[in-house]
Amino acid sequence: MNESDNFDSLFAPEPAAAKPTPLIAPWKVLLVDDEADIHAVLRLALQDFVIEGRALQLLDAKSAAETRVCLAEHPDIALILLDVVMETEQAGLELVRHIRQDIGNRIVQIVLVTGQPGYAPQREVVAAYAIDGYRLKSELTADKIFVSVYAALRTYQALLELAQHRYHLESLVEERTLALSLAKAAAEAASRAKSTFLANMSHELRTPLNGIMGMTGIALRHAEDPTLRDQLSKIDHASHHLLGVINDILDISKIEAERLILEQVTFKFGEVLTNLMSLIGHKATDKQLKLRVDLSPEVTSLSLLGDPLRLGQILLNLTGNAIKFTETGSITLRARLIEDKPADVLLRIEVTDTGIGIAADDQQRLFTAFEQADGSMTRKYGGTGLGLAISKRLAKLMGGDVGVESQLGSGSTFWLIVRLGKAPIAHGAVPLAPTFSGQAADERLLDDYAGTRILLAEDEPINQEVSRGLLQDAGLVVDLADDGQQAVDMAKQNHYALILMDMQMPKLNGVDATRIIRTLPGYGQTPILAMTANAFDEDRQVCLDSGMNDHIAKPVDPEVLFETLLKWLEQPQPPAPATQDDKE
Repeated sequence: MNESDNFDSLFAPEPAAAKPTPLIAPWKVLLVDDEADIHAVLRLALQDFVIEGRALQLLDAKSAAETRVCLAEHPDIALILLDVVMETEQAGLELVRHIRQDIGNRIVQIVLVTGQPGYAPQREVVAAYAIDGYRLKSELTADKIFVSVYAALRTYQALLELAQHRYHLESLVEERTLALSLAKAAAEAASRAKSTFLANMSHELRTPLNGIMGMTGIALRHAEDPTLRDQLSKIDHASHHLLGVINDILDISKIEAERLILEQVTFKFGEVLTNLMSLIGHKATDKQLKLRVDLSPEVTSLSLLGDPLRLGQILLNLTGNAIKFTETGSITLRARLIEDKPADVLLRIEVTDTGIGIAADDQQRLFTAFEQADGSMTRKYGGTGLGLAISKRLAKLMGGDVGVESQLGSGSTFWLIVRLGKAPIAHGAVPLAPTFSGQAADERLLDDYAGTRILLAEDEPINQEVSRGLLQDAGLVVDLADDGQQAVDMAKQNHYALILMDMQMPKLNGVDATRIIRTLPGYGQTPILAMTANAFDEDRQVCLDSGMNDHIAKPVDPEVLFETLLKWLEQPQPPAPATQDDKE
């Protein structure tokens, strides 16, 4: 590669910078003048110049046109000694503009050498054109030529080194940008892989657990022997404990993967507490602990906008821990309104116990995943150490926080601050008063919907048996489809009052099967409920988007199943179309 090649792309008009390379001797100096005498004088003055160990290579051009050709052949020219008046009175100045603007060469040094300053007044030219020096031909001496050339070449060298440095920085930026882009792509791929793993893990854990819990529940419903019932109850308790651990691990994983999305629904704070008391009241009673609730009246009746399930999850963790670590005394839950704005409120909720307390050094680690105040507690009291970590992160997502005030041996107060929206008031609308029959949902199904024909789409044999057993116990007639395609075919042949649909099935998945069934005559409004081990929020949304009406997560809670069935069977149904059986 020759010297010219090294500079071919240095001043190219393309936006991408080309790599400048160090000059190789000699310096290239272009003499531009239409007078042969000036060429002779300049050559005589410069012929023996050696600047910083490098000689000069003198090039000649007698017009602006020749200069353009020379610049194209020698893009690495360091200095141009340029006349102004040549083909035209402004030929030299037009050439300067061409070099700086059209070629984009900003580092070649241009020194005007003119014998007619009237055509190029020094002040005006220096102000209007990007030149680097100005000399009158009448003042040219060897010393002045030497000073001008020496200064120009040193400036050129400095600019060239700056260009090299800039290119080096740009190369580093490009490399770093590429590295960051690759790292981002890798991180996104890892996140997608983690998300896929979580979804698959959730499904693979919940599917067999649904079988275990379902079979145990069915056996408990029919067992009469006290010993057998006690043994089955222990299996059921252990299964629910395992489900809690699985849910905790999946929750913390979803939060860390930024996949957990809070709902925004209308609810009353009192309803969350009522549900909480139903879950933990018996645990306090079993340990003979007093469970007190201290609420200000305005808090109880607050109509809020937020995620009641996640709020209840935090309170369940705090009160559950209080009961777990308290042997005698009481648990007090109090809530106060500390900020009331037009659009939202700020609540402070405290759970105070008379338990073992927590040392100051241990309090800092409480809200770290898989940590407890003392490693021995894991063995004595059980637990994964995830509950408080999840609670803190959920509180942060709700615009609040969780903390603790405690002293070893003197009990603890865990506090939750959370910001919740205010539910909009529907002016002129009168809410329907809820009615309760006092009957359990399965009993109401037996009384009101016995003999109702429904379709169950489920491919896993144990889950088929569990689900069918629960449904038949509630008096429903169950047809079974082993996959999505069979579910579609059976829906074409028969009319069902309701369809329970698994998501992951062979041949045709539940989502696609639902979309097809929705196009069949008479199935535009038929309740189709997902009953699946795909339990993430986005799984629920996929089901709803496909045309399903609701989502029941496995392991299936029989009470939740029966309540959901009752809810949708009570909805007005369109008249059933004629089926293939009717036509025959």
